[in-house]
Amino acid sequence: MLGLGDLNLRERLAPDVPAWVTEWVCAGACAALAGLLRVIVDLLVPTPPPYVFLYPLVLLATLLAGWRAGIYSLTIILLGVWYIVLFPARFGPLGAAEGVALLLNAISGLAVIAVAQAFRTSYRAAEAERAGKLEVRDLLLRELNHRVKNNFQMVESLLDMQRRRSASAGAEQALADALRRVHSMAQAHANLYSPDEAGDAIDLGAYLGDLCENLSDSLLLTGEVRLDSWLTPCPVSRDRAVAVGLVVNELVTNAAKYAFPAGRSGRILVSLRQIEAGCELTVVDDGVGMPPEAEIRSTGLGRKLVEGFARQAGGALTRGEGPGVSHTLVLPH
Repeated sequence: MLGLGDLNLRERLAPDVPAWVTEWVCAGACAALAGLLRVIVDLLVPTPPPYVFLYPLVLLATLLAGWRAGIYSLTIILLGVWYIVLFPARFGPLGAAEGVALLLNAISGLAVIAVAQAFRTSYRAAEAERAGKLEVRDLLLRELNHRVKNNFQMVESLLDMQRRRSASAGAEQALADALRRVHSMAQAHANLYSPDEAGDAIDLGAYLGDLCENLSDSLLLTGEVRLDSWLTPCPVSRDRAVAVGLVVNELVTNAAKYAFPAGRSGRILVSLRQIEAGCELTVVDDGVGMPPEAEIRSTGLGRKLVEGFARQAGGALTRGEGPGVSHTLVLPH
């Protein structure tokens, strides 16, 4: 939607076009439009008022190029009324009534120009204030993001330090899982909550593509186990994308850890497609499937996190049957 700033031709065309050229062109165009409209009305209405199009066209010229353009157009239109309407093809002597009418319309036109110019000035002041507030907001958001990033790094360092000092294999594994999850949240924040990104909606497909590349590197997947993705564009909110990304992180990590034991080769596929109800996300592997002991582990923290993130994303998560393990998350509109 166009605002007044988009109609300010004098500023939009500068410095390629001098301001005075823009003012005179706008004034002449508005005066010519007033004359054209007058000719059309003459064909439809007998003896229309002589100043019928004076005010809207003077107002338009002022809004487009400022008060000088408004005065130029007012002068041209008044001279045109005198030369063409009151005395066809000549500047004849004005009677008392005609002179008073011309003077009063000139004063009224000046009042319209003054009001329009005051509106332009207040609008520009409001725009400058708004730009200043946006600049301060962006500065605060950058500072906040910087602090959050530092906090994530501190938490990761503490978890990694505690993991290295742990004497228990179970505790070390639990801390490693916690470290991986915190790292995933830090990456999601860095990728999605940037003050340079405009709007709330993002492309979930593009975000998951970057996430899969990071997961493939962080999980040290080799040619024996591949992580592939087949992703179509799907616009979602940023908060929803974070929750979906954490679901994918948990499911892909579990598949990489349990689906391919003893050096078994295989493939993990993350796919996203649009369906009538919304978007459908699938994480599937062709590994050994889920053994009974993994069923028991699946009721633990990892499974609860996946279910919690799925609920946070507003989707329904289901597990499919097959030679490996597949999970499907449907995200309604």
